[in-house]
Amino acid sequence: MKKSKTRFFVATLLLVFTFGLYNCTRHDQALNVAAQNGTVLTSIKTATAPAFVAGGASWSGANAALWKNAPVLNVTATVPDVEGTNNAFNGFIGNSTAVTMQSMYDANNVYFLISWKAAQPNMESSPWFFDPVAKQWLQADAQPTYDVNGQLTQRGFGTDGFMMLFNINNSCADFTTQSCYGACHTGVPTMVVDPATGLISSTTTNVMRTNGPGEKLDCWMARMSNVPQTGQLMDYYVDYNGGVTTGDGIEADQTISDGANPPNYSSNQATNGTGGMPNIQTLTITGTSQTEDVPLWVKPAGSTYTNAALLPSDTTGAALLVIAVDANGVLTLKGGTTLNPNTNTTYQSVGTGIGNNDQTSWIPGQIVAPFTGGEGDVTANAYWTGSGWQMMLKRPLKTADVLEQDVDFSKLDKVQFGVAVMFTAPGSINAADNQHAVAPGLTLTFQK
Repeated sequence: MKKSKTRFFVATLLLVFTFGLYNCTRHDQALNVAAQNGTVLTSIKTATAPAFVAGGASWSGANAALWKNAPVLNVTATVPDVEGTNNAFNGFIGNSTAVTMQSMYDANNVYFLISWKAAQPNMESSPWFFDPVAKQWLQADAQPTYDVNGQLTQRGFGTDGFMMLFNINNSCADFTTQSCYGACHTGVPTMVVDPATGLISSTTTNVMRTNGPGEKLDCWMARMSNVPQTGQLMDYYVDYNGGVTTGDGIEADQTISDGANPPNYSSNQATNGTGGMPNIQTLTITGTSQTEDVPLWVKPAGSTYTNAALLPSDTTGAALLVIAVDANGVLTLKGGTTLNPNTNTTYQSVGTGIGNNDQTSWIPGQIVAPFTGGEGDVTANAYWTGSGWQMMLKRPLKTADVLEQDVDFSKLDKVQFGVAVMFTAPGSINAADNQHAVAPGLTLTFQK
């Protein structure tokens, strides 16, 4: 009999997390969203392009002086109380964070400077930890877990994130009144909590897609497990996908959805490797016929992971391939060295955290790599300021897209957009609120 273990792939977590940064509503759902301090972001023309720095480093000097010329839009992103979402946001409703946005453009590109507050930085994605009682390697879930008495046993672990959604050619009619609420989504586990015990009694899903043929949203996703490493956001789009109710409209750029054989985003990522790959494999436990999921690549015991991530370069250098696991969870690495999580408690789950809660020592659940093709259109730099994140973005005014999957800024027309934020609120049981805060109903204008 195989060793019992819940198996999930980081690619699936990425998919869930990506979808989770939306709030789904149908036409008749009521919204309860905090009022915004203004809704118009004005992009000013600049003769000097902002300079980007690599590796998640901070910047100042000329860039700071340049951005002082751009108007600031202050909004509050709040986790909403939305009717009809099956208690999807229970435990997070009302969590909010201050967001500031500025924009500039030149002859070739549009630029954004965005900052938001957070209680702590979170850059991990499904980190691996060791259960010393069950002698198993597990991956931390984005959802918190509870014991039979309803007591918290493991807080949720998810990467911080920021999303921008643009209404392509004003094609989504609902976007005018509902902003990003005008699209629905699938693959989002929504918790139903038993009020008597606090336990999660069930999960449900919704369907994410636009509400009619020809409706498309251009979506930019910043995951802090990726951005400091790759210098990119993930660029994709959402469409109607033939109106299917069992699939979704989340599509990779430069692919076409026909409703019958949609290019599922996660499978696209798995087949062409863009954006990275899950750091997971299944091995037969030495001396048995049982199998167990374990990390694919790890650094030797005592090593650290930059920004809680593995890079492709690590797999040809600092990281070693895991080639065996025994019944006690001891990993054998290529070359014959071992990693014993029973004696090295850094890897063990402790209380409601993992190990010593030092993200640089956790084994990452994903190998982070740059996005390619249309998915890599948005250049980014993001760094932790000590009290939140600051992020600078750059995208061509008009990309090479010929399928109308990217918004075209070159006409300098008004563009409807909304934002969503994943962050840790003070006192949260999660290492990033896995139900997002939103600031909908925004408009980008260009100073001409």
